[in-house]
Amino acid sequence: MEIERLSFIITPKDRVDDFIAADTAIWEPWLQQQRGYIRKQYQRYPTGRVDIRIYWDSKKNLDAAGKSPEIPVLEVKLQAAFLGVFSKLP
Repeated sequence: MEIERLSFIITPKDRVDDFIAADTAIWEPWLQQQRGYIRKQYQRYPTGRVDIRIYWDSKKNLDAAGKSPEIPVLEVKLQAAFLGVFSKLP
């Protein structure tokens, strides 16, 4: 099993639930169509940080999904759907 980890800072920090709802609405349908996708888990912090863990059955399937040409389109959709600011942490 492989775990993809993504971290974001949400501003304002009281919009974390809105960010998670938008992220789920945009990304979950796409993820469910990807080979090897198992589940996604969110961790919220009072500082406005959100950590996302995406579970895959193998590194091969994670890498294949990560090369999808649909990803930039989904990222733009998330930015349009979430009425706040989020920045991805390294």
